[in-house]
Amino acid sequence: MMKVEDVMRVRAGTGASGLQDSYEAGKQAATAAVSKLGGEKPSLVLVFTMPHYDLSLLLSGIRSVTGSVHLAGATGSGEILRAEYMGFGAGVAVMVMTAGPYRFGIASASNIHGDLDQSGQKIARESKAEAGPSPYSAMILLADCLAGNLQQLFQGVYKITGPKTCIVGGAAGDELQFKATFVFHDDKVIDQGAVAVWIASDKPLHTSIQHGWEPVGVPLLVTRAEGTEIMELGGRPACEAYEEQLGVAPGELTAENFWDTSMHHPLGILQMDGSSIIRVARTKTPDGSLLIQGCVPPAGSAVQVMKSSEDLLLAVAEDVGHDALSGNPEAAVVIAFSCAMRARLLKDRIPEEAARLQAAAGEAEVFGLYCCGEFARVSGTLGTHNATLAAIAL
Repeated sequence: MMKVEDVMRVRAGTGASGLQDSYEAGKQAATAAVSKLGGEKPSLVLVFTMPHYDLSLLLSGIRSVTGSVHLAGATGSGEILRAEYMGFGAGVAVMVMTAGPYRFGIASASNIHGDLDQSGQKIARESKAEAGPSPYSAMILLADCLAGNLQQLFQGVYKITGPKTCIVGGAAGDELQFKATFVFHDDKVIDQGAVAVWIASDKPLHTSIQHGWEPVGVPLLVTRAEGTEIMELGGRPACEAYEEQLGVAPGELTAENFWDTSMHHPLGILQMDGSSIIRVARTKTPDGSLLIQGCVPPAGSAVQVMKSSEDLLLAVAEDVGHDALSGNPEAAVVIAFSCAMRARLLKDRIPEEAARLQAAAGEAEVFGLYCCGEFARVSGTLGTHNATLAAIAL
């Protein structure tokens, strides 16, 4: 007879496949993951994959093994499987876990562009209702990176979750092509959508987040911003003020060469506790505005130009892993969300991020996605990030 403590303990398994046949790749990855559950049935399946597969067939292959249990996932720009970094074109990664002490609810929305706040409220409300009431909770949130200002989606979610529910996740990608990204809900492949997994728990859950960036410039006041565009910093054209902080001549950064500089120098939104939330400017407009990946810092906030190094970016991996497990040392899996830009900056050293996360996680399996923007909230209502590493232990 199975003991109560065994029933309440989470089991998790991960698996991957590089097969080109979509159905067989999904089946192979799921088979490897389920084999680690010791004969128990999974209650939640997460799927992170490259976008080149026939995604409907891929999910069919996975569900031929897992059955019709809750499934969520997204396309991305790389995956983390235990201590391994799976780069562009590497294949599909699958994580399965038993329920243990948790109850899961899942909900999705399609065509969210232009209706982000309401879509966020919808998926939060529906996933919460399915999971049922609990003293503590968390959410895994995945969304199309091309849907616009994802802070609006996060705000909609936050209106339902409130401050006590920790949120973690990322924006789906397509290997930095920025053409089409997808999220998954059970057997559905959703274009221009979002999916939420609500985790009901009887004990506190915790989001860990760090980035490894430090300020290089003085604080600048955002005096005009709208949508995904910063028009003015300190009452001046935003790009002019940005160039000045970097010590380059006005106009030296063109639309063509801007990204090569801005990826090394994102903006940090100053927070009340002294921390910074990272925003990356993808390009500049002809009139000198900065176009931000994700959402702009709100007008009236202060930002600083930031810098980092490979060593600083990598150093946070152990801290995130240890911190994620600090409140849940018996966790079976650490689910991580890193940024595709971090992968580009780390170059040949990017496999070290996965290795360091797994070293910190110990016996827990690390399962992660390289995103085009990360979701996480520790304090305040801002929950969208760039070039950041976030994780939760379950």
